[in-house]
Amino acid sequence: MTARSDRRPRTRYLRLLPTTLGMSLVAGCVAPTLAPAPPAPDLQLLGAAELAIPRGCEARPGAVYRTHFNVQPDGRVTDAASESGNGCVQQALRTWVTTFSYAPLREATLVAFDWMIVTAARNN
Repeated sequence: MTARSDRRPRTRYLRLLPTTLGMSLVAGCVAPTLAPAPPAPDLQLLGAAELAIPRGCEARPGAVYRTHFNVQPDGRVTDAASESGNGCVQQALRTWVTTFSYAPLREATLVAFDWMIVTAARNN
């Protein structure tokens, strides 16, 4: 009967441990770093018309309606576009955001605006 020694395989794995750790450290040093997010633009809303949703046009409760638009350096809104389609609510929101006026900016700024209808029972 012969006995086998398990020392050899363990030694081989122990030799790989420092190599693996070293490679992990080097990989961490050369990994790309993420640039910090640019600061949010200093938007100051000066005025807006009242939101008018046409009669018979129903917003879905809990649905978020996102509208993108550009604020020009002179504070005007242009290029209003709905992310959630072309329904009557989206059209009303696009029309509404074009009435927004902002304080002048240094450069045109892309803005995303989220709107959601919230209803609650009124306590008497």
